Amino acid sequence: MRDALEAARLDALVVRLPENVLLLSGFWPMIGATTLVFPREGRPVCIAPECFLDETRASIWEAEIRSFRFGILNSPDTGTAIGDALRDISRGKGWKRVGYEGSFGSMAPSWHSGEIWIPSEQWRGFYEASLPGCELVDATTLLQSERRRKTEYEATKLRIAGEISCIGMEAFERAVAVGISGVELAATVEREIMVRGIGYKGASRVRGYAQVATGAAESAAGYRMHEISTPKALANGEIAMLELGVVADGYWADRTRVRVAGTPTDEQVRIYDTVKRALEAAVAAIRPGAVGGEVDAAARSIIEEAGYGKDFFHVTGHGLGFAYHEAGPCLAPGATHLLEEGNLTSVEPGIYFAPFGGIRIEDDVLVTASGAEVLGPFRKSLTQHS
Repeated sequence: MRDALEAARLDALVVRLPENVLLLSGFWPMIGATTLVFPREGRPVCIAPECFLDETRASIWEAEIRSFRFGILNSPDTGTAIGDALRDISRGKGWKRVGYEGSFGSMAPSWHSGEIWIPSEQWRGFYEASLPGCELVDATTLLQSERRRKTEYEATKLRIAGEISCIGMEAFERAVAVGISGVELAATVEREIMVRGIGYKGASRVRGYAQVATGAAESAAGYRMHEISTPKALANGEIAMLELGVVADGYWADRTRVRVAGTPTDEQVRIYDTVKRALEAAVAAIRPGAVGGEVDAAARSIIEEAGYGKDFFHVTGHGLGFAYHEAGPCLAPGATHLLEEGNLTSVEPGIYFAPFGGIRIEDDVLVTASGAEVLGPFRKSLTQHS
């Protein structure tokens, strides 16, 4: 990151999005009230709510920690407290250009996803007042670019998230049966992930975001990025599609599995096999130097040859890791960028049409020096007996 700051002629970064605080400090904030100052030279400084100091100290790398009273009587205004700290941190440094998160259009949730603090235009005002004489530079592109290539430390954390996602997929497989609803399946998956995931290989804060489409009408719309779990109960021969996001200490996995309640039809088996072969072809095509469009074509050609090309509506894969969905890399028709070692991408071909329904299978794949590694390998089967 310091090399990137040098190239961009930035003296420091100031970040508040929890995913970027994690990227630069190893600490995943409880809410979005933590600010990290990452200078091109010198030690980073983490400005954190005093009530979360124990959690901050437990995972932060080498940054100095400064705290402020928060959420109790006589607490200062948060913006004022952070502004005062920024003013003190920058004093005498001679900084001229400071990067900030000016154009992030989406954000990954903090640990407490029920209440998320977002950087707004108001915060640019705080930065301007606290960093007099500094030009504020939108560093969104720089941050997103640096996030694409995961370090070995980050890959280790992402493997843990991938393995925890298997806990959820296993719970889903066990629970799919005639009579169970999408809501019940989603709740079962999320419970297992939290109960069995916390403590797994040292993970301390784990959460699952399970969405389950049940039946033909719901799964036919399964090409959407997110599904709506409903009380619709599965009938014999109906599809259940699990879209699953898992976060473990700030690192994300994104998986999909499909099961049929009872006995599948020949058409379901045929389409499932087509999607599975498409996924395997895409994974086999992933390596350093591969072109995103070529990897997409490896999957898409199999689906087209089977006669379902018009029913594969979305990209084959997207970036992830510090968020459920990241800007890159992208496996899509016409994508021209090259994959690099350390990139993490989903691979998720699918076929969707009415009145059949929809089938998608999704794994997370790390680009390695020699090819590809599926994080959290997990079986692919349409029924308990397939």
